[in-house]
Amino acid sequence: MPGLPRALRHRDYALLWGGQSVSVLGDGIYTIALALETLRVSNHASTLAYVEAARVAPNALLLLFAGALVDRLPRRLVVLAADALRAGAVALLAALVAAHAMTITWLVALSAVVGIGDAFFYPAYRAIMPELLPPDLLTQGNAFNSASQTVGLSFLGPAAGGVIVAAGGTGTAFAIDAGTFVVSALCLLVMTHAPAPPPSGRSVLADTRQGIRWTMRQRWLWYGIIAVGFGNFAAFSPTAVTFPLMVRDVLHQGPVAYGVTFAAAGGGGLLAAVVAGRLGSPSRRMTVIWSAWAAAAIALFGVGVAPDVVVVAVCGALVFFGVSYGNLLWGALMQVAVPAKMLGRASSVDWLFSICLSPLGVVFAGALASSIGVRATILVGAAVGVLACLVAFVPGVRDPDRPDYKPAPLPDEAMSGPG
Repeated sequence: MPGLPRALRHRDYALLWGGQSVSVLGDGIYTIALALETLRVSNHASTLAYVEAARVAPNALLLLFAGALVDRLPRRLVVLAADALRAGAVALLAALVAAHAMTITWLVALSAVVGIGDAFFYPAYRAIMPELLPPDLLTQGNAFNSASQTVGLSFLGPAAGGVIVAAGGTGTAFAIDAGTFVVSALCLLVMTHAPAPPPSGRSVLADTRQGIRWTMRQRWLWYGIIAVGFGNFAAFSPTAVTFPLMVRDVLHQGPVAYGVTFAAAGGGGLLAAVVAGRLGSPSRRMTVIWSAWAAAAIALFGVGVAPDVVVVAVCGALVFFGVSYGNLLWGALMQVAVPAKMLGRASSVDWLFSICLSPLGVVFAGALASSIGVRATILVGAAVGVLACLVAFVPGVRDPDRPDYKPAPLPDEAMSGPG
């Protein structure tokens, strides 16, 4: 269809994106329903923290193993299995609510099952993209993915979740979320079959070790992952705590004001997806990526010194624009600069060190805010974020910007000796 964006003219990508857009809407519903059901069963904030942590823990523990399996199996089947596992867990939550048999034990256990599905889904989803789109459309495809996640997780999903829980209870919300995973699975089933990667002849453990070693040898990739991990830990992940504290405790505003800042941040992320989808990948991609992340950290300084909610909202939108735009270009860069047979493992290392430490950053920021104040906590985080972006000046980090750049060969492709 000539009127469609170029990425959506590729049938299999359109099916993948359509199914996942429905699924991520269900994720937004699930987030609201899980929090409300947990607080209904046990009205303690610490209990909710345990349930949320149960989803993150298996993600961190299994990511490296999952990445190795993604590079050994058909990526479509891994995504399908992850959707099926999460659908089953959420459907069981719905059944337990209907039977009035829900307990904290069940909430923690099934949240962990969802986390296991997440651990396999994320590296497989990134790795399958180059199988569905040509290299020049990967940035646009990632932009569509980011836009659906922003809309589903930040706007429509939570709003729909609140309405559904109010009208039919958390059991209905869980059942609808399980149904969205089924829609995604059906879209995956009708995609064109893609064969599994050729066997490596090694064990899963050996493949995992190879993936870690190869990733660490790519200076742009390994140094970038570590720097982003520090930035997320200190600057960007804590905004989940520092933004509401800034609005409530520092500026003395209510829920409406926080809703405005939350919506502005989501709007910044959505605008980044639109811009990336229209402009595609810049020629000096690494330079633009680190510039976007540095600009996001500088905008975070604006939040820390903001005199009112309007400034918080504007600076928050700039923060999430920079973070999202850099993330989009980073994902597309990995999809073209990392060999296909290594992409699942490299993605799992990326997720593990750059994302999964984020919950610790949220906890640390909450404790630091109580000690030195909210504004100071935001400013410290912003400073760490800016310093992390200085890694761009380390030799080798911007190598992918060179027209003659070639990634290091895989160990079994090297002629002899270390690569």
